[in-house]
Amino acid sequence: MKTYTNIETENIATVQEETVHTYLVARDMDKDKTKQELDKEINEQIEATIEAAVPYFRCVLNFGDLLDLNNDHVLLQLSSQNPNLRLETDRNNNLIVLMATYDKTGKHNLALGAKIYNWNEEHQLGEAFDSSTGFKMPITNSIKSPDVSFILHSRLEVLEDENQFRTIAPDFVIELRSSTDRLKVAIAKMEEYIENGVRLGWLIDPQTENVHIYRLNGNHITQTFDEKLSGEDVLPKFELNLRNIFKTK
Repeated sequence: MKTYTNIETENIATVQEETVHTYLVARDMDKDKTKQELDKEINEQIEATIEAAVPYFRCVLNFGDLLDLNNDHVLLQLSSQNPNLRLETDRNNNLIVLMATYDKTGKHNLALGAKIYNWNEEHQLGEAFDSSTGFKMPITNSIKSPDVSFILHSRLEVLEDENQFRTIAPDFVIELRSSTDRLKVAIAKMEEYIENGVRLGWLIDPQTENVHIYRLNGNHITQTFDEKLSGEDVLPKFELNLRNIFKTK
């Protein structure tokens, strides 16, 4: 089985918003190979592509008809075989491979999630989720894993099969931009959340100390870390002072 891979690399040390894009653009399948042999070659290709992209990367993999990423079990199998990676898909059935975050981003993610969790423990309005949770977007059919998310109890139906992704857009999401994230990619992700029905979304950017606020009605504003964030009618009585989380030394 021949594999053609094109890897474009930019120097992130000097171009902060650039990242590595990897594309599997073509693949010839040997019809005589078994499914197990094909799976083994696919996993070897993923590992080789990712290794080539370390330490700074965002990989976009297109398997064409070889893999059906709309099948939850396929993506769950890939996730189980690559536990150190965060996998998402897009509306074009591409596999998005995201790098692990640095410790500072992880610390801030945990703090943001704790704020939402503690608010929900007090008000008991729904369920809060961390970045390991994947949701299938109802319109674009992509799998997204927000850094923090919240869904009202009234929208959480019991799943017949717990080994699948829930098809739902959260009521609220947070995306925290890390030092290796491209801003335009993060903005496109927020816009996709709103397209799928997310009612309120925050894109928090420590690099510029700005928060991009997205609402389901299309109203998009930007405010600074010095302004207190409001959960509005989505997270009633929730307020957040980002300066308490992103303390400068």
